[in-house]
Amino acid sequence: MASGAPASGSGQETRVGPSGPRDDTPTDFSAGAGPGAAADVVIGRVVRPFGRRGEVFVEPLTDDAGRFFEIGSAEIGSADRPGTRRGLESVRIHKGRPVIRFDGITDITSAESLRGMEVRIREAERAPLPEGRYYSDQLVGCRAETEAGAPLGEIVDTLDTAGPSLLVLRGPDGTEDLIPFVEALCVSVEPPAEETAGRVVLNVPDGLLGLNARRED
Repeated sequence: MASGAPASGSGQETRVGPSGPRDDTPTDFSAGAGPGAAADVVIGRVVRPFGRRGEVFVEPLTDDAGRFFEIGSAEIGSADRPGTRRGLESVRIHKGRPVIRFDGITDITSAESLRGMEVRIREAERAPLPEGRYYSDQLVGCRAETEAGAPLGEIVDTLDTAGPSLLVLRGPDGTEDLIPFVEALCVSVEPPAEETAGRVVLNVPDGLLGLNARRED
């Protein structure tokens, strides 16, 4: 799902059409990694060396592979560990994937050392999205409430489908429901800010919640 990009990526960007009378509510989201001051937004992953002069194939985890032409540097590292900031000396597209030469990587041996590494940028370097669009990580972790403020649970994932994208809502009892991310059901989104968790206000009709629990009974 991932960058305004999508991020988003390998089908990372998800577009959701309006459904309902509201015209000021969210209409789509894009994939991406969690926000923060560190370089923790994953926009790609090194697949393998390309040729013998230090270039590597990168699997884009962003909606727009052209994003790699716009950044001057990125952090390269294994998952969940700080990496090394490297400049992008050259970028080209080969068979739909970026081929990149990073600063200091000059031969196949050093390129091989990057295999499997994440390519990360800082939150501030992420491409801005148009109004009404959200990165998926801005939704995951948000508390969900009714318009009256009653708690519904937490958004724990987002899913792309052939139809509307889905919010995975985990209720207080641990059961999960799939909520279409459409204007008729999603009243508003308040993305997380600094240390404040985000909030999604839902207008969910009777009978939509608890379907999974009832099927298991």
